Amino acid sequence: MKKLVLAAVSLLFVFPLFAAETTVAGLVELYDHPTLGASKAVENLTFSSGHLRVTLTQGSAAPVMAGDETLGIFFKGKGQLDYISNDPAEAAVMTTNLRKGTRINPEKAENGIAVRDSFEEVFIRVAGRDVPALGDKPGTDIAAAFASHRETFANEQEVNASFPFVKQKLDWPAKELVRAQFRGGKELLVYTYDSFDTKRESLYSLHKLPGMDVRELKQALFPVQLSSLPVGVSRKDFVEPQFILSNLQYTLTAPGKNDATISVVETLIPRGSAQRVFRFNQYSRVWYDRSSRTYNVRKVTGEDGKALSYVHSNGELLVGLPAAAPADKPVKIAFEIDGDFLIRPSGDSYWLLGTEPWFPQPDLNGQYYTVQSTVKVKKPFVPLAPGQTVSRREEGEYNVLESKIDKPVQWLVTMAGKYSFEEETRNGQTIRVASYAGKNTRAMKQLTNLAFSMIEFYEKFLGPFPFKEFNIIELNDFGYGQAPPATMFITKEAFNPLLGWENQIFSQGVNHRFAHEIAHQYWGHVVKMGSFEEQWITEAFAEYSSSFIVKQMKGSDVLTPTWRANAGDATKASSIAMANRLRDYGDPWGAFITRTHLIYDKGAYILGQLHKELGDKNFLTFLRTFQGVYAWKFGQTKDMPVVLKNITGKDYGPFFEEHFWGTGMPK
Repeated sequence: MKKLVLAAVSLLFVFPLFAAETTVAGLVELYDHPTLGASKAVENLTFSSGHLRVTLTQGSAAPVMAGDETLGIFFKGKGQLDYISNDPAEAAVMTTNLRKGTRINPEKAENGIAVRDSFEEVFIRVAGRDVPALGDKPGTDIAAAFASHRETFANEQEVNASFPFVKQKLDWPAKELVRAQFRGGKELLVYTYDSFDTKRESLYSLHKLPGMDVRELKQALFPVQLSSLPVGVSRKDFVEPQFILSNLQYTLTAPGKNDATISVVETLIPRGSAQRVFRFNQYSRVWYDRSSRTYNVRKVTGEDGKALSYVHSNGELLVGLPAAAPADKPVKIAFEIDGDFLIRPSGDSYWLLGTEPWFPQPDLNGQYYTVQSTVKVKKPFVPLAPGQTVSRREEGEYNVLESKIDKPVQWLVTMAGKYSFEEETRNGQTIRVASYAGKNTRAMKQLTNLAFSMIEFYEKFLGPFPFKEFNIIELNDFGYGQAPPATMFITKEAFNPLLGWENQIFSQGVNHRFAHEIAHQYWGHVVKMGSFEEQWITEAFAEYSSSFIVKQMKGSDVLTPTWRANAGDATKASSIAMANRLRDYGDPWGAFITRTHLIYDKGAYILGQLHKELGDKNFLTFLRTFQGVYAWKFGQTKDMPVVLKNITGKDYGPFFEEHFWGTGMPK
């Protein structure tokens, strides 16, 4: 990979003219700078939360204070933690990550997998429940240890420990929230219990990246997820988001090489209850080739144009309203962002803002937005963005593109560069092919014809193609494709398959890749993934759908043997559902390949076995029905047996239980 992009720390507080202690910025400032109360001696004090039990065997503890508020306790001495996961669905991946990503050995317990470790320090932070009570016997001074402890955990990336506690205080004061940080055992461990937002109980370890030679990231800590259990919901259910991003309007202006400004207006819909606080993913700093680029959130305003309190830090953005927005009613928030975040890969003459949080966005389950885009770039760059073209024009030194997407999407992208493009419309469908650094007319025509033929093929069993305009854009690289909404990025061997030995090597299988990316417009955008546990709905279903085209082109099934072999090597490491949790910082590429072999290969293989059992008619009916019932919705694996039973009369629940949630391989 040429590109290393990691969110790092960039901090900005804004204090509007109302009481600081009631604003998100004021509370974050208060919570981020706690103090210790009087230290007390403790012996065999226990604390339990969910599946965690902590024993403070012997040492000293003190209440942790934020002003007059008690946040929790800090302990230094000898302690023991015991955590047991009783969910069979995560047993394999939990065991794999413990063995490959930590120095803790997984232990088989009577009711699951146990994690046990000693520790010398723990900072237990709680809300919505009682703080552990300390005795009266004086303890030793632990202030220096507390400062050192906090300094260590401040290096955790893409997490702001105070943000959920601010949300809990202002929106969900009765809901339970716990965070415990452990130091001094075999691993740095973090435990969280969140009953209102993520609805997850998690245990993870923190690690530095080996061989990191970027000075600012040498102390950075990254997670290995050991356990993640649902709280108050079933693992198989869609987790309702705190809020939905329902509409995005933005204007991006790029006057220079790296610099840009983004003006954003977002329509948000609080779900279930009135809310004051909104938590977004928003890059603060990104890294490319050992240098950093910044995103600066300069201003956040409400519908009345007045400034809102916010904190932008460590890849997250927390915004607070002066009063709670009513449940299930839209509210608009505007953002002004600038920075030098336009990265040109390998110094090429284009930049791409991809599927990362380059604008404020909720987690996957809250991304369900229509789009109005305006992209203004200095000539000779040409802007490219997904959706129906509203206007393409020149304004002085700038090329300008306005476009819109009127269906709810995720994964929005935009880009610009030295591109030439041709477009053709057939039966109301427009295909636009853009080649990099010169007009490749021959490739444009060939890829246009190929795209139209593949779309026609898919429409026969998946339904009408979901977007009236579809962009196919060349990337100056080799060996991959990507499919944001109404868009396909495909590397240059698809445009010049015989030009140079690298093109010839990577052009092998390019038609399969091309078909896979087009299938994503159905699997990924029409039917969406609401969590990373459901990513196979986008990848495996696109992979299997594309295999029909490959079979037609090749005259035989050439993919199933590869799927079966890859799946067989990977299936013991994890289920398909948990594959995105695989981590091994000693062999990150190996962990990534295992994950890919599960989500893509094993997923496609079990669909093939299901197809073999159902026959063509029933299987294609299954695909078309699922596309129809869950069109422009979040798909769920738990709903597939329901659809199949309506078609066949047979219960396929055990099939998915064994092969998707479990590590079984169909024979």
